[in-house]
Amino acid sequence: MKKRAIFCRTLLLAAALNCSWMLCGADPVQRVHLIQDDAQDYMVSRIYRLKYVQANDLVPFVMGMIMRYNINSSANTILGANNEQLLTVTCPAEMMPYVDEFVQMADRNIKIAGKTVDDVISGSGITRAVYQPRYRSGEGLLNVLVNSVIGTGPAGAVYAYDQNSNQIYWKDNSSNTPFVFEFLSYIDRPAPQIVFELKLYELRESSLRDLGLEYLAWKNGPGLNIFQTAFDAFSLNSGGTAALQAISGPVGGFFFAPQFDASFIRMLEQKGKAEITNTATLSVSNSDTDSYRIFFNPQLQNIVKNNNDQTSVVAGNLNLPEGFHQLYLRIDQPIVNIHYGKGQSGYPDSEVFELAPYKDGLYSQYPGTVFFAYSLQSATVMERSVSGEELVNSSVMESSVLLDLNQEFVLGQWNTVQEIEQTIGVPFLAEIPILKYFFSTTTTQKENCKLYLTITPRLLNTAHASPVPAGELFAIEK
Repeated sequence: MKKRAIFCRTLLLAAALNCSWMLCGADPVQRVHLIQDDAQDYMVSRIYRLKYVQANDLVPFVMGMIMRYNINSSANTILGANNEQLLTVTCPAEMMPYVDEFVQMADRNIKIAGKTVDDVISGSGITRAVYQPRYRSGEGLLNVLVNSVIGTGPAGAVYAYDQNSNQIYWKDNSSNTPFVFEFLSYIDRPAPQIVFELKLYELRESSLRDLGLEYLAWKNGPGLNIFQTAFDAFSLNSGGTAALQAISGPVGGFFFAPQFDASFIRMLEQKGKAEITNTATLSVSNSDTDSYRIFFNPQLQNIVKNNNDQTSVVAGNLNLPEGFHQLYLRIDQPIVNIHYGKGQSGYPDSEVFELAPYKDGLYSQYPGTVFFAYSLQSATVMERSVSGEELVNSSVMESSVLLDLNQEFVLGQWNTVQEIEQTIGVPFLAEIPILKYFFSTTTTQKENCKLYLTITPRLLNTAHASPVPAGELFAIEK
């Protein structure tokens, strides 16, 4: 009863105070405190330096974690110096501790089964491998591999090709992977290239004989005084003087020098032999459609005369039509056959299948043959006129040949034999034997020219050349 009385008194006192406050005229005020939250997370970034794993391997897992928490999160990889693996993560601050914990657990030094060729994925007997071709397209090698060896793929094997890196990836049985590596290393070899060494041999033999008196020079020179000499011969004084003047030098030494111009006397004989060699090389590839061309256009000298009988030495001009050359060779569809295989033997040796990977310079160690068609065109000088104009003879040879490698063969041969005899002097008198040399000049020229075109096919040596020596710096003192 006592407690109930105290409670009633308290209520009456509160009601009285409330009534007095309302009677005073004060406005009622209600205070509301609001806390605004628009679900915006504070983003932070961090860079992880990975020691054991690849950054690309962790990105999918990190993205799955942070994107579920906030769609604006991101994760990227950076390849630093010396192949340093860097992982950058941007996510809310509340999520970053979980990322730290995951990266710490994932980046540890453990052996991953199936990472190398010899390792097998645990419990499956399947290996993963990658091969990067050195000489051929990975797509072409993959087609040969799948169509000839793998087929549809045993036990669910998967083979793929990356166009950007030219790499072949596959997942196959552990017993097949070493064989695939051996097979790819065997067929991954450069296409054979042939180097044709062409040599043009020119053998020239010539002889020149010039004998007699040049009648015009003699008539216009010493021949003008022929009658005066005969008239003075009646005088003893004149005859003695002429005899003394005709002799010069010591008589006992048989040295005589006439005191007049004797250039009209022609007595000349000379012989010569020349050997000229021109060399050129032509590199071609195996092809059943392409053609390769090479030509020679040597600049030879020629002696010409103008209208005033003045001679000059100029470059020979054969006046060939367009598209013609002095020597032109076209090689069509060259195919080389390398003899590096082994002969078929009987059982059980015939069942042995050995593969040897390609090494630089391997092609040059084996013999072989090369087959090609060719068209050979030539234009040679057959005759030259008195004024130096050249008469040209052109010919074309076409055929197909099968040649052994590393041996020289004659592909074409041309022979030219010329014999020219020219007599200049007094008509009728120039036809009398022996006497003709006093009234004319006879020039006899013989020339024998032989041209040989040889070809030597060789396989291009793909071995790396010796490295270029590094440069050295020296201090220069003033």
